Amino acid sequence: MTFNALKLAIVAGSLAAALPAAAQAPEVPKPEAVEVVTLPGVGTATVLSYKVRFVSADPATRRVVLETPAGKRWAVIAPPLVGDLTAFRNGQSLLIRKLPGVVIAIAKPAKNEPAEVLNEVVVNDGLPGLPEGFGLREVTIVAPVVGTDPAAGTVSFPGPDGYLRTLKAANGKVLSDLQTLQQGVNAKFTYVEGLAINAVQ
Repeated sequence: MTFNALKLAIVAGSLAAALPAAAQAPEVPKPEAVEVVTLPGVGTATVLSYKVRFVSADPATRRVVLETPAGKRWAVIAPPLVGDLTAFRNGQSLLIRKLPGVVIAIAKPAKNEPAEVLNEVVVNDGLPGLPEGFGLREVTIVAPVVGTDPAAGTVSFPGPDGYLRTLKAANGKVLSDLQTLQQGVNAKFTYVEGLAINAVQ
């Protein structure tokens, strides 16, 4: 697998194996560039670009350490879509482009269902309007609601890595369900997000 063809769904700046509370979410490094794209049926979405250096990886835990040009390091937990972590080389420069994603379903979790990732699959059909070279993953997670903005059609909750996600509703049904959510109460979210990663000179 070449780096030019490698498709990821790492969320750039994801941290920790466990799902911490939103208030303890780690700081996300600032992107190098921001691009706005239009996704039919969803509206505008922001693609964030990061230039990083690959430092190390633990294949057993899938913990990857990256470093920004300014020397700031952070750890990410690489999801299955990333594939074999030994394909990366220490010191290799990478360009990571992040698409925060959209929520495609909201449901009420089962009684006493813990806040955790329930399912993660690679999505092959993509999203119309998505820039070329992106890989997608679909994630189902039980997480506490941090906030909602019905006017903007967004909901905020901590993802599998502990980073706060503020994602748009993909359709009218999700938007309607979003308006029933209560802050601090767990909900079951299904969303798609994507990233592309390329080796750079």
